Amino acid sequence: MSQVRVVLRIGAFVGFSAGILAAYETRRAMTSVSGQEQLGSRYLARLTDGLLRVFGAELLVHGEPTYDGGALVVANHQSALDIGVMLSVFRGVLLSRHDIADWPLLGRLAKHGDTIFVDREDRRSGAAALREIRRRAKEGRTVVAFPEGGTFPGDSVHEFHPGVFAAVRSLGIPIIPVGLAYAPAVPYEKESFAKHLTSIAARPSTRIAVHLGEPLPSDLDARSTAEAARVRVEGLVADARRELAGRDH
Repeated sequence: MSQVRVVLRIGAFVGFSAGILAAYETRRAMTSVSGQEQLGSRYLARLTDGLLRVFGAELLVHGEPTYDGGALVVANHQSALDIGVMLSVFRGVLLSRHDIADWPLLGRLAKHGDTIFVDREDRRSGAAALREIRRRAKEGRTVVAFPEGGTFPGDSVHEFHPGVFAAVRSLGIPIIPVGLAYAPAVPYEKESFAKHLTSIAARPSTRIAVHLGEPLPSDLDARSTAEAARVRVEGLVADARRELAGRDH
């Protein structure tokens, strides 16, 4: 049964993504420049919500985004599903590793989603990404980032890189900490993206607790803010795990 589920879900993933891409590009060609951002937001919502349904993801969201204008949203990073989860909740602009831009289908979708790509091994790329983060935040956009710089199994939250926090310092925008927990777990460490996606597609469903914390100030130095955010996210992950455990009993 799980093999049939995998085939059906991967097929739905590819077909749905390709359909959304084609529909968006057709509409975009007929839309004025001033209306393209709103159009992109609508199609991004359809894409992320639809793909989460395809993979049997059930979101349990605790808290609501209550800010106006720009914001930086930071979370722990466990799975490729994190991206869909965060964009579904926040409808923001994602900070992503640079190689995804060249992936078939997903890379094209990411570019249309106004994704900020960064090569963490290249200082110039890093500096350009920080400038883009600051620019989008000043424009009133929500920027979503995973400051651990990679995916890690389990609920422990690893050190947050300070770069994204330096990018928004002195802007006076809120920094929103978010904790993610999965049941069952969806570790994504050394396996390929295809294998990771297949393992998620094979399970009947995945329950995801998303806990939003109170905003943190952005006027501290970057390293202090990064550590304060990491500690807060780790506490939110623990809260999310307790919620999942409570629902299993």
